[in-house]
Amino acid sequence: MPRFAPLPFFLLPCVLYLGSCASGPEGPLAADGTLCPGVATYDAEAIRAENAETPERAARIAELVSATPLPAGAEAAATRIRVRVPPGGLSGLDTRVTLWKDEGAAWQIATNNIDHRAPPPQPVPRDENGNVYPGYEYLLKPKPPYLNSPLDAASAAKVDAALADACFKAGPDHLPYAVPLRRKSESGQTSRLCPPDSAFYAAEVQVPGEAPRYISHACYMDFATSQFLSLTAYLDASPAPDAE
Repeated sequence: MPRFAPLPFFLLPCVLYLGSCASGPEGPLAADGTLCPGVATYDAEAIRAENAETPERAARIAELVSATPLPAGAEAAATRIRVRVPPGGLSGLDTRVTLWKDEGAAWQIATNNIDHRAPPPQPVPRDENGNVYPGYEYLLKPKPPYLNSPLDAASAAKVDAALADACFKAGPDHLPYAVPLRRKSESGQTSRLCPPDSAFYAAEVQVPGEAPRYISHACYMDFATSQFLSLTAYLDASPAPDAE
């Protein structure tokens, strides 16, 4: 009688290839119990360590987002998000977005996106006496400093879900230009570099009972942080009916 029973066939690969049956990478979990985005590919702990060594980023982000609109009600709002994507790479667009919850807990949005590569404003056509031709009076209206409107229900639900996401809360808050990989790639790379034409996204996130949180990415990475920045930066306010 043999002293040890033979291993079942399905366990043989674990013996032949040591570690192949080990559990996957550990890290924060999403609400459905799966690993948070990005954690399996990138070294989140190394990124967090790098974040801790550069506290001046918070001051830089605070300065960047100070250019976003701040209508009445937004300045003192307990829940507020200010997002800025300054022009860079191949884009001349300066994206400036502020989201906040009003006293009735409804999301509001104000935007002031400036395209620095846009053509100059159309001149106002006038006759020889300097009078504006009929139908062109709208060109005399001053451009408002920002657009402001309630946020549509679908977008509001997405923002609420993003703020409550455990993966977003887990961070990391800053994703640098070179993001360290959990393990070397097949080509021997230890980090993923952002494309040279990438845009820098930054945001100040304020929720009740917590200190403001400053987040950023040098380019999109598979983390909830990037998902949050991309979601909020691409929201826009609806023009007032008389401005359309």
